[in-house]
Amino acid sequence: MFFVLFDLPEIALLLGSLAVYWGGSSLRNKSGKKRDEGEKAVTDGSSPAPVRMEKTPRSGTAADPWSGQNGQDKSASPASTRPQTTAAVSGIVAAGIALACVATLFTVQLVYRDYYSCVNDSLTKTGQLSCNELLPRSLEPLFGVKE
Repeated sequence: MFFVLFDLPEIALLLGSLAVYWGGSSLRNKSGKKRDEGEKAVTDGSSPAPVRMEKTPRSGTAADPWSGQNGQDKSASPASTRPQTTAAVSGIVAAGIALACVATLFTVQLVYRDYYSCVNDSLTKTGQLSCNELLPRSLEPLFGVKE
């Protein structure tokens, strides 16, 4: 959104589309946990799908009396994906707003192409001010050339 405000819509379009893609990929990721060192995927000769072996307790690890999980891995809890989901949704919303602003800006430039070409072709400030006649009166304060 900052790049739209600083009049760099091309960069905003690129970063907004990447943010939507990455946020969508993050939301599609259902496995909130990664494989630990104790877990191994082995294939049986008769079955093509991997079979998970049970996790063996590591030596030297004690149960945490304050966690209430008795030595179980805390990253396996379903609440561990909540920060990722929150960040992904907020990123998608911000990217959607940025993409909407870029689309609006490109639409205005397409609709009022005569105005923008007049401003770009004029050589003096007086010539640019005369191009304001090509805009509706309500849009002059937003897009028009200021005196």
